[in-house]
Amino acid sequence: MFLPNAHSAEMVNVEYIHQYLNIRWGIDLPYNPELTNPRVAANMKYLLTVVDIANEYLNGDKTTDYGNSEYATLAAADTVATKKAIDTLISVSTFTITTTPGTSSFSMIIGAAGNFTIDWGDGQSDVITDKPIGATTYSHTYTTSGEYEIKLSGRATSYSDLGTITAVSFYTNASNAASISKISGSLGKIFPTLPDGLQPKFHQTFRSASNLTEIPADLFAGIHGAPAVGMFLYTFMDTAITEIPANLFAGIQGAPASSMFSSTFQGCSQLQSIPADLFAGIQGAPAESMFYDTFYNTELTEIPADLFAGIQGAPAYSMFNGTFYNTAITEIPADLFAGIQGAPASYMFNNTFYNCSQLQSIPADLFAGIQGAPAGSMFSGTFFNTAITEIPADLFAGIQGAPAGSMFSSTFSNTDITEIPDGLFADIQGVPVYSMFSGTFSDTAITEIPADLFAGIQGAPASYMFNNTFQGCSQLQSIPADLFAGIQGAPAESMFSSTFYNCSQLQSIPAGLFAGIQGTPAENMFQSTFSQCTQLQSIPAGLFAGIQGAPAKSMFSSTFYNTDITEIPNGLFAGIQGAPARSMFYGTFYNTAITEIPDGLFAGIQGTPAYGMFDNTFSGCTQLQSIPENLFGNISGPEATDMFWRTFFDCTSLTGPSARINGQYLYEIWPYESNLQTYRNATGLSDYDQIPDIWK
Repeated sequence: MFLPNAHSAEMVNVEYIHQYLNIRWGIDLPYNPELTNPRVAANMKYLLTVVDIANEYLNGDKTTDYGNSEYATLAAADTVATKKAIDTLISVSTFTITTTPGTSSFSMIIGAAGNFTIDWGDGQSDVITDKPIGATTYSHTYTTSGEYEIKLSGRATSYSDLGTITAVSFYTNASNAASISKISGSLGKIFPTLPDGLQPKFHQTFRSASNLTEIPADLFAGIHGAPAVGMFLYTFMDTAITEIPANLFAGIQGAPASSMFSSTFQGCSQLQSIPADLFAGIQGAPAESMFYDTFYNTELTEIPADLFAGIQGAPAYSMFNGTFYNTAITEIPADLFAGIQGAPASYMFNNTFYNCSQLQSIPADLFAGIQGAPAGSMFSGTFFNTAITEIPADLFAGIQGAPAGSMFSSTFSNTDITEIPDGLFADIQGVPVYSMFSGTFSDTAITEIPADLFAGIQGAPASYMFNNTFQGCSQLQSIPADLFAGIQGAPAESMFSSTFYNCSQLQSIPAGLFAGIQGTPAENMFQSTFSQCTQLQSIPAGLFAGIQGAPAKSMFSSTFYNTDITEIPNGLFAGIQGAPARSMFYGTFYNTAITEIPDGLFAGIQGTPAYGMFDNTFSGCTQLQSIPENLFGNISGPEATDMFWRTFFDCTSLTGPSARINGQYLYEIWPYESNLQTYRNATGLSDYDQIPDIWK
């Protein structure tokens, strides 16, 4: 602790004390109005009292060398300025919160160590002495609801450098934060950068302050130096701010830290612009999740060209994950990521421009510096639900190597593109991986698929590998015969689940589309693959010829649901042999135009029934006229729930014999209540005694 030189015990240079405190520690101490001379005190008591209180304030210590009083040096001198006056004046910095009318209570969390005073604005105060590090909630209830000015003063002496223990936060709950209408003063002077470089964190400080419209320009004045991990995590999330002060983070200079601005302005639905130099002091290699969801769900209309100019180096995990998610930007600066150069990192541009519905184009060289082997989810959802009409041919030219999980999952889903460039994924070469192209082009207006789009993908199938890839491509009319030629091996779970779902203009399926898929069935392997392809009229013979083995759960669930097919090829499921599996043929031919069923369609299914095994399989097939008598002849054993639930429901053209096994009707063999509706039509009959023989 300092002790200014005084020429005598009788004269103290008050101005010198004030200047020194401000320069050395940033303490702004107003002059004591009780002094007869604003510059000189006639006694040492003023000096000694200031020394004691400042020392306690900064270090949590009390001087006790001269007696037993709370302030020992104060007790050793005569009085000119009273202790009461000093206690009132030693307001280092004050941060003020103005509450909304009708406030009945308020609370805050302080995680820093130090000495603080909370003036609740109704004459009541909390004096916090020697507070240790740790999240402590301070609450106050007002006797009369109203609008209050709450003042926080004091000075932090230490911070936690682990986790997300916040220096201060007013987000004790959403309703508490919503009662903040205005803030003024500097939190950075109460929670400054400490001499050892330790930084405060403002995790959720103003989160959900939905009535807060303005950020003071000097809010973080007093904070300087290198960023800290999670330093401004969720700080202004879901507030009503309309702009960001240009120099808000001006003192923060140095290499990025993980999650440093993660979700900082997420959900600020009134925010429309970003200052060009907002992150100017952040210079160095990317850090994990550094701008994760930073401007998610704001009204931004423009991205400054040099916003990330200082970020230079190899990609980092989730570095721009969701950064501009759901904003109103109309274009992307060509060099926005120019400084990012090196091998891809997982989630690096995951959802970066997701749902930017006004975005119409992608700069050709946007990812030019990203060169190397793919990483998991690297471009997952990057341009989902944007208004882009074209994909630059060389957009991913630098991505070369073996596929990675979910690497292009939903990348261009729900956009206005009409064409896929030849060779878009030409340099992605290797064995399939989980969800590698899940939903990549779903709900787009493409009219055709380049024959060699996946030519580099060669090897055994992977789960969800083409799940929803072209789902909802309502203008797609054909499928290249060799589209999946390199995929060869045993089926994988949901490998082609909904791949062409709702491709309403698709008219045919190439005979050898799945020729390379050979082996035992996998769960959901062709679930809804061609469902809702309303123009599809035929199924190639041998389409599933390579699928041989025991049934798997939902293996052909809704595969041809609501298509216009008129015929089922003989032997379509010839390779499926073994005990039934749950929902194995759920809704497979639901609402199709078939007129008959091949006698041996399910001949290989032998054994004890399974739950929902033929649930709705032929439901709504209004052109179906007859059912082979022993269609289910190899199914025997105890009945299962819903095993024939509405199997032939609403098949209103049935005129021939219904399915029987050795002359017995199905309901006679399995009288379980859910099986009574096996043949139920649209008349609403449910009691099997009321059902005409033709339906039984």
